[in-house]
Amino acid sequence: MEYNYYLPNFSDDDVIQLSNGLYKVGQLKTAMEFATNDQNRLPHSLFYALRDKGVILENLVVTQKLFVDGLDAEALKVGAKGWQKGKIRVRVTLEFEPEEPETNEPESPLDDLRRMMNDNS
Repeated sequence: MEYNYYLPNFSDDDVIQLSNGLYKVGQLKTAMEFATNDQNRLPHSLFYALRDKGVILENLVVTQKLFVDGLDAEALKVGAKGWQKGKIRVRVTLEFEPEEPETNEPESPLDDLRRMMNDNS
């Protein structure tokens, strides 16, 4: 099962333009996988960021597992009858959110009628 999503609605040959150039989606996906794997900066940065906020994980290897398999955990929710076992996992998502297209549709002739009715009420 895939827990990290990188531009899931795009093929590897699609192209994204950022401020500094054009990139194939496959290139961005590879870079994101590289950034989240067990030998790179993101798990390392997360380990120290969590530690700085008082969340102490055993070591960097444990932190790296957050991105892949997750860590065994138990949760106690308010109102629940007890602890629930499960996994805690970091998910990374790289998405493209299109801007809403501008609509240049003419107003409906009924819009004037609606405005007049609202003004009279």
